[in-house]
Parts: sequence; C-alpha cells; structure tokens
Amino acid sequence: MNRVKGNVLGKSYTLSTPEDEAHMQAVFKLINTQLADLQKQNPSLEQDDALVLMAINALSDQLRMQRKYEEN
Repeated sequence: MNRVKGNVLGKSYTLSTPEDEAHMQAVFKLINTQLADLQKQNPSLEQDDALVLMAINALSDQLRMQRKYEEN
C-alpha cells in the first residue's frame, strides 16, 4: 500500500491505496477540476452539495461501465 497526500477544496487528505502517486494526483486534480466546473455552472451551489453530486455522478458512471462489462 502507498500513502498518498492530496488536496480537495483546499483540505489535505492522506490516503492508503494500492495506486501509485501519479495516479492518485491525477484523481485529486480531476476532483478539483470537476468541482470547480460544477461551482462555475451554479455559483450558489454549496461545496457539500457539489461533493454529493460528484459522488452520484461517479457511482452512476461506475454502474453504467459495470453493466456494459457484464453484457460483453
């Protein structure tokens, strides 16, 4: 397991993960980019609500990909 530090919305997180540093830094960058985009589209959106919307979108994408994989 690797210990990787990253930031989301200016808050620091240290994760234990089998993924390497480069992968996890790309994940942190993507999270922050998508959060910024969500908040740009809806400036009155609270950070907590933006995080929940991102989680819903990510899990929806995951389920869609899983369904596609299982169909093949």
